[in-house]
Amino acid sequence: MLKKYFLPSSDAQRVIWLKNFDLKLQAYAAKLGIVKGETDSVHNDNLAFVYMVALATASKTFEHNCSTSKSTIRNSKTTTIIMPYPVLTVALDVPTPVGEGIFTRICLLIKKNKSCNGYSEAIGKDLGIIGAAPDAKIGLDTTKVLLSIKISGGFVQIKYTKGDLDGIKLESKRGAETDYELVDKINIVSYTDKRPNLIPAIPEVRQYRAWGFVKNEIVGVVSNVVSITVTTV
Repeated sequence: MLKKYFLPSSDAQRVIWLKNFDLKLQAYAAKLGIVKGETDSVHNDNLAFVYMVALATASKTFEHNCSTSKSTIRNSKTTTIIMPYPVLTVALDVPTPVGEGIFTRICLLIKKNKSCNGYSEAIGKDLGIIGAAPDAKIGLDTTKVLLSIKISGGFVQIKYTKGDLDGIKLESKRGAETDYELVDKINIVSYTDKRPNLIPAIPEVRQYRAWGFVKNEIVGVVSNVVSITVTTV
């Protein structure tokens, strides 16, 4: 399996990593015994992953535009303006379809590369396939999770940037509570807090903070506290 310590965690970082790997692999093909079919496969995988990430991003924007347009067409006080329907657009050509498991496939190729007589540490660094030791926590001691929150669909939606973390331990205080309590351990970048208000139908202020964790161990420092008033939960 492609090890986490040199393969980035987020999709955006993997797009950059894979573009670099695809761009530079051709130059080392002869030294590493890589045939054209393998470099073509990496290139197609690169285009496919870039397209899918762009499609997912565009879909989120499209969903937001649809929701906004739906509210406008339903509730607007104006009755004469013709509103165009939202259109899902992706500013990329549809690439050649590829098989599942892009990074599993590339992992196998990297393993083959590293066992080749022509492989060197300099090549590995240029391709981006050499990283810190697996258990190293370099740079994690001062990691601080950045939280963002909003009300979505009547519930509190919490987002954060995952980076090199495996996830976060999310804590909160509600209303008159004086101590933080664990909400959940989260390994996805968006989480919805669906707990009801302590006193039904009474607005309450909720405060959230989080700690990052790697391999179930807390790392870094606690995040800044973010607050939001919940009225409809």
